Amino acid sequence: MEIEYRVNEIINHHLPITEEVVSLEEARTMADLSKLPAGTGSTIRIIRIGDYDTCACSGPHVTNTSEIGRFTILSHDFENGIWRVRWKLNEKNSNI
Repeated sequence: MEIEYRVNEIINHHLPITEEVVSLEEARTMADLSKLPAGTGSTIRIIRIGDYDTCACSGPHVTNTSEIGRFTILSHDFENGIWRVRWKLNEKNSNI
């Protein structure tokens, strides 16, 4: 599948993952914060995946995309105007 190919291509670039804690105002200039829960504090953690992506996140992360393993789409469907994709990572590192 083309999507699998493209995702795995990015993973194989071995992009560094970095994080920084910034003010909520500064974060708004860096990433989409529309899905943050109500009551988010005045600072937020920003995760950068090389120059490829920047997002706000509170979960655990690898330090390099090479640690992720292979991305595989298990199934997908389009219903009621929503495309749902079920996927998995064949993890190389169990600490993800």
